[in-house]
Amino acid sequence: MAEEVAAAETVVFVDCSLDQPPGQIILRELSAASLKPGLVTHHLGAAELLGVAQELYGRQPRRACLLTIGAGSIELGEGLSPALQNALPDAKDLLELTVGQLCPDSN
Repeated sequence: MAEEVAAAETVVFVDCSLDQPPGQIILRELSAASLKPGLVTHHLGAAELLGVAQELYGRQPRRACLLTIGAGSIELGEGLSPALQNALPDAKDLLELTVGQLCPDSN
């Protein structure tokens, strides 16, 4: 995936988070983070992936954002929590707005 990230002009990552309340939506700009010794590359975060793109391919996207939604739980089960289900329409709208602003030619 680092090769695709390195080739992109703009990238928007979407992920769930256990570090924020269930259903809370956060959008933030990202910059590259260096890898910590011993970090398994299968478990990289978005910022570390930007760093790998820079390190391996000598470039990274001009702009990078991360949209996270508080998951509450990632336990095995069926369906999404009510808080997460309620947040999805707002997350979708924010994602569409962000992509439209960052990539105006994508419409």
